[in-house]
Amino acid sequence: MALYWHFLFVAFCSAVVANPKHGFEFEVTHVFGDSFLSSSKTELEKPLQLRLGEKLKRTSPFAILVAKDSYAEMTFPTESIIRIGQQSVIEFRNLNHFRIFNGSSLFSLSKPQSLNLETNGTNIQLSGRGTFMLESPRGRNLKIIMLEGQALLTSAQAKQNLQAGQLVLVQAGTPDFGQTINVDLPLLLSTSRLVNNFSSALPSQSKLISAAKVQAVRLKKRYEALIGNTNDQNQLRLWALRKDKE
Repeated sequence: MALYWHFLFVAFCSAVVANPKHGFEFEVTHVFGDSFLSSSKTELEKPLQLRLGEKLKRTSPFAILVAKDSYAEMTFPTESIIRIGQQSVIEFRNLNHFRIFNGSSLFSLSKPQSLNLETNGTNIQLSGRGTFMLESPRGRNLKIIMLEGQALLTSAQAKQNLQAGQLVLVQAGTPDFGQTINVDLPLLLSTSRLVNNFSSALPSQSKLISAAKVQAVRLKKRYEALIGNTNDQNQLRLWALRKDKE
């Protein structure tokens, strides 16, 4: 595991060299365990440990590295909130451009925004407002789950609308989006650590509850899948639920 984290740090250091710099600030509004900020282009400079209540002004690109059994939350002047899960590395290229090297995150956008989301193999644009989760094991495939609100996903050759309670998997090296899948939103919201493992509720909490209620009525509690992780073959694991007869 230590070797893998060393590899991720080296990958980040090599990626930041040619990127333009943008200055912005944010506040650390929750931190549990060990989370770090690294803006170094070399391994000689020690990453800065995040501390609760810190207001940091940084020049991008930089990365947030979150260790095992750790979580971090940052609030930005755009009224956006980003939560990062354990064993995750996300590079902030600017306020609207993120590269995911590993792990999971949650974005809560109170206003319509257009974000560029990138992994080692995917590059898409997400435009919209709402709360959504991202997951990319080892920075390859990208799983996007819309919790509330709606968004338009755009790649070089395809477009896909995403509504609350829907999931789409973007496969590395594939120009098209995968099939949109309905997920059990009430179950996800009640069990997700990115939703529940923080000291305060998301500002969009009421919208999340409403979205779960609307989905339950619209789908009559029948869902196409529960959410799984990607397996060793980078295939999304889904647990199908039996659909009741009318």
